Amino acid sequence: MIVLAHRGNLRGPDPMHENSPDSIAAAISSGFGIETDLRRAADGNFYVSHDPMQPSPRNALAVHAALWRSNPDATVALNIKETGNEAQLIGELNTLGVAGQVFLFDMELIEPVAGEMAARFRALDRHVAIAARVSDRREPSARALAIDAAETIWLDEFDGPWATRTTVAALILAGKRVYGVSPDLHGATPEQATRRWQDFASWGVTGICTDWPLRLAAELGIGSA
Repeated sequence: MIVLAHRGNLRGPDPMHENSPDSIAAAISSGFGIETDLRRAADGNFYVSHDPMQPSPRNALAVHAALWRSNPDATVALNIKETGNEAQLIGELNTLGVAGQVFLFDMELIEPVAGEMAARFRALDRHVAIAARVSDRREPSARALAIDAAETIWLDEFDGPWATRTTVAALILAGKRVYGVSPDLHGATPEQATRRWQDFASWGVTGICTDWPLRLAAELGIGSA
């Protein structure tokens, strides 16, 4: 199972250092995948940050892509924060040599019609991996499965556990990779999240995204992935 370090965090939320090159490098060197955020600056350059900010050499996409390439087997979940830059982004990911390492997700949160950006990305690059959202916020499995370009599912639980073994089994049966969002990303303690980690693992998810990857790996008795 793949463990994604949310914004590069290893031991819980760390707003001062999350998404920094040091945090990303530490998570990758520990053997974990990465969940991180991508934005485009006014000058047209891409940078890594959850919120809009002044781009700098340290948060440039090229700097982070070099870190990802240091472990080419590490999965990178790339949270797309803006629409309208699809062609430039695909070109940049290919130029930097990481297009085959990432999957793009969360486009439904910023686009007028779910699936539009996924279709544009797929038209630009038939190999880039794309995820569709399933959650308890009016994002049902049927809608995600209708996004033909998405071979991956990002399974989110904002208001508490709602997905079941049957939910996940149906998505897997449809040929999808499923990544579960750990409850700690929505305020649960790691102790509260442990039961959900066990559920997700027993249901055969592809991976889990958490702020506590070291603890998750220890709790589930798995190596870094």
